[in-house]
Amino acid sequence: MKKTRVSRPPKLKTGTRRPVETWHGGGDLEIVQYARSLQGAAKALVATLERDRGAGTQWDACPVVLLYRQALELNLKMLVGEGSSFLPTPTDPISLSTTHSLRWVTQIVCQIIRAVKWESEFRCAGVSSLADFSSLVNEVESFDPVTRATRSARSPKPVSDFYRHFDIFTFAARLDALLGLLDSTADGLAAEWDLRQAAMAGGEVSGAGGFGQTIQ
Repeated sequence: MKKTRVSRPPKLKTGTRRPVETWHGGGDLEIVQYARSLQGAAKALVATLERDRGAGTQWDACPVVLLYRQALELNLKMLVGEGSSFLPTPTDPISLSTTHSLRWVTQIVCQIIRAVKWESEFRCAGVSSLADFSSLVNEVESFDPVTRATRSARSPKPVSDFYRHFDIFTFAARLDALLGLLDSTADGLAAEWDLRQAAMAGGEVSGAGGFGQTIQ
């Protein structure tokens, strides 16, 4: 069943969220809007690229990759910000704020999804398991044009060879699906935390509302 995006509240209630959210200094809404702007810019660039790559250069895809990578980093961190309190030890906010390692943040995301037992529901086009999710994120990290360019001196082949055979259209479609999944999951985690807090306040034992209660 198709999942619909759950809009974030326009304003967070100070002091009601997990401490780990201080990784962005209280700028939840700004971070969300920025991530969506990055994705929107990437999609606009993709729309301008012709499938006949002979009209351009192999580097035309690189700005798109960088924009999607930044959007992915922010969405991963937002999910951790919403879900870290489900873990035995919440993620250190300073470490989360300063890291640019997609792999490291992805490991925490996987821990959160397992903690709330949403493995079977954490899916989108191209991602049917946490292993698929980790693999896709690892691909994105390896695609980083800056990293590839700075390593070119130690490579017998031009860095541009990789992007000459890179399908930016398939890449963009996969990342759009993944970003939608991460955004919806972050919203689902926020709602799930509120359900559990309300249950505890009422002296009840939470039955874990689950991903499906928030996203249909």
